[in-house]
Amino acid sequence: MVYLVGPSRQKNGLNVRFACVYNVRSGWRAERVGILNRGTMDRRRRNFFLGIIFLAGIFCVLSQSAKAQSASTWNKRGLAAEQREDYDAAFEAYRQARLLKPGDLNYKTHFERMRFQAAAAHVDRGRVLRQNGDVNAALAEFQRAIAIDGGNQAAQQEIVITQQQISSTPTALDAPAVIPAAPSSISAGPIELQPVSTDPITLHSVEDTKNIYQAIGKLAGLNVIFDPDYTSKRIQVDLNNVGLSDALRIVGVMSGTFWKPVTGNTIFVAQNTRTKRTDLDTMAVQTFYLTNAAQQNDANEVLTALRNVMDQNVKVFLVPSQNAIVMRATPDQLLLAQELMNNLDRAKAEVVVDVAVLEVNKDHMTNLGIQLPGSFSITPQTSNATTTTSTTTTTTTTTSLTLNNLAHLNGTNFAVSIGSAALAATLSDSDTRVLQNPRLRSTDGQRAQLKIGQRIPVATGSYNSGVSTGVASVGVQTQFQYIDIGVQIDLTPTVHQNHEISLKMKIEVSTHANDETISGVVEPVIGQRISEQVIQLKEGEPSILSGILTKTESDSLGGTPGLSQIPLLGRIFSNKTRDRASTEIVFVLVPHIVRESVLTRMNTRPIDTGTGQGIELRREVVVAPVSADVSTPVRPTVPPMTASAAAAALIGANPGSAADAANAAQKAANDAIVAKNATGSGAPVNFTVTPATGVQAVGSTFQLAVVANNANDLYSVPLQVQFNPQVLQLVNVDSGELMGRDGQAVAVVHRDEGNGVVTISASRPPGVKGVNGQGSVAVLTFKAMTSGDSNVALTKVGAKNSGQGNLPAVGSQAVVHVK
Repeated sequence: MVYLVGPSRQKNGLNVRFACVYNVRSGWRAERVGILNRGTMDRRRRNFFLGIIFLAGIFCVLSQSAKAQSASTWNKRGLAAEQREDYDAAFEAYRQARLLKPGDLNYKTHFERMRFQAAAAHVDRGRVLRQNGDVNAALAEFQRAIAIDGGNQAAQQEIVITQQQISSTPTALDAPAVIPAAPSSISAGPIELQPVSTDPITLHSVEDTKNIYQAIGKLAGLNVIFDPDYTSKRIQVDLNNVGLSDALRIVGVMSGTFWKPVTGNTIFVAQNTRTKRTDLDTMAVQTFYLTNAAQQNDANEVLTALRNVMDQNVKVFLVPSQNAIVMRATPDQLLLAQELMNNLDRAKAEVVVDVAVLEVNKDHMTNLGIQLPGSFSITPQTSNATTTTSTTTTTTTTTSLTLNNLAHLNGTNFAVSIGSAALAATLSDSDTRVLQNPRLRSTDGQRAQLKIGQRIPVATGSYNSGVSTGVASVGVQTQFQYIDIGVQIDLTPTVHQNHEISLKMKIEVSTHANDETISGVVEPVIGQRISEQVIQLKEGEPSILSGILTKTESDSLGGTPGLSQIPLLGRIFSNKTRDRASTEIVFVLVPHIVRESVLTRMNTRPIDTGTGQGIELRREVVVAPVSADVSTPVRPTVPPMTASAAAAALIGANPGSAADAANAAQKAANDAIVAKNATGSGAPVNFTVTPATGVQAVGSTFQLAVVANNANDLYSVPLQVQFNPQVLQLVNVDSGELMGRDGQAVAVVHRDEGNGVVTISASRPPGVKGVNGQGSVAVLTFKAMTSGDSNVALTKVGAKNSGQGNLPAVGSQAVVHVK
């Protein structure tokens, strides 16, 4: 079929259009294909526009619904992430939900709460990393906390502290910045011994004590003076490769003497008696601030521990207003007190306990049967009744039944009352479930309480005040007491080091069961369910504290005696009621450790405190760096003399001829160089600076690598680098690839000593083995400042294995030409 449509034309107000239609069977024919009047066209146009508006409205509604659904989806993701304790993912999900619906108070509450929790988690993680020595990762955690919560003051303080620790500024890290006082008013601290040489000492001799002390002093570059009351004696010493402090300690034990620093390069030797100790021991005062003592009892416990450990002559005072302890003691005692403070004043662990109280009540009751009348009564009726009506009142007069009426009794003289009958067919089935899921957070060893419910009044007594007024007297007054009903949780957690938690719990669930009238006073009846016990759980382990199951079964039968016992037919004359009720209550606990109190080896290691004569600690001496001119190449280092040869020369020398003694010592040292090299334990670790030579332009930035060769169980590397600060500027120090070759994190710390001297330390995590082979330990980034030549020399090198033993090490240098 083919259509050929023609143009439309007006006919009687109508739009008429004709078409030629071709059909195979009938051929061509004319056909009118459309008759549209103007009203119809307007109506269709109006309907078309109304349809467009309707569709646009539906589109807007669907868009808002999709938007709301998207916000709800993000909120659900946040809730799921929070349950997994993935606080970063939960924070991001809540943030997206809040961005989609900023006016929703629920989303805003979730976002604000998680922003604080996520930032706090990063701060805690950063503190743990910094305590383990990974300061760079700790700084990244603190910066992430600031990005989440810009107002987190704890994170801001930790960033400042960590940056100071990285740059090793001389200010105290854990104390707020204070304005330094004038130089004249600054009190100096205890004197620290600063020997010129820290080389190990080997000494075998039988000599007078004074000569031995003087020999050791000359080897270390120290002046030795003696107490006027000191009496010297001849002793035998055998020292093999010991440090300066250990050598002085050994000689002091063998000779019954002690020494104390007078200046940085002078020691004073006296007889080791309690009187001399009391007279000569240097006393110092130090203030220790407690950072984690939240209660007065915590500070008192630390104070008691210090008083019991220290000697009786040590004075310790607690300042509660500043949460500080002031102590006056010897420098060694102050150092011991600092160690004890670090071990005792630690952040306590915190625990979050999820408590679920589930209560299920079921009640099934059936009442079926016919209740027939159980009683009837006959009442005599009066015989006569007269009613008199007047204009104002109506009076009815009745005459009671008399004996004369008994002869004429009939059915109208009696009234019969019959009880009611009832048909009961009821079924009642109720199922009630109550779930209460509170969450409680508490510190280790601290009691926490949570009460959810209401308080209701209970009459406890009454009294008569005895006060009267001119009109009336005051009656009896009733006394009331409010009691708590609902859920009451009382817990005290104790966190163990094996990630287990002991909980001393008391959970009480009380309800208002019903009311009872006692002596005219309506009193409430309180239903209580109490569980009190001590349990120990693993972190995240759910535990059912106790289950209380109560079942009640009640059957009652009422009906006509005799008829109700007839089989089958007795159901017509009886009413049977069956009641089945059960109540089940379960307490579920799930503890979570949200913050741990980390114990390291430094907290548990024993400390050598000396003998009973007094507290004397063994400590490493901090050697002050000696500035050297590195503008010209450094000459190769001449191997030092052995301490044994030098000591032998010094002991045998005349005290008056110091020059001769020095010459003899140097000669003995030169003779013993070969012996010293022969007794070394294996090939030394060779540290080189690469490239050895280089040419740089002014203003350019370049890198030098410190490469270790022949490393065997290399665990930590302390280095000291010297360069010309007028030619070069140190920009940064990064970790090399050798120390972290097996994927372990490497802590690299550098400190600018000034005058072109930089101290670098690279160490692996505790508890891991050292590395072997060859590779870069540190990468130094320099900036060329002015034209000239500068050496980059390793003036001091050291190496330690995983057992903290010293490894032999040698260093080298590189030359940089700046044009």
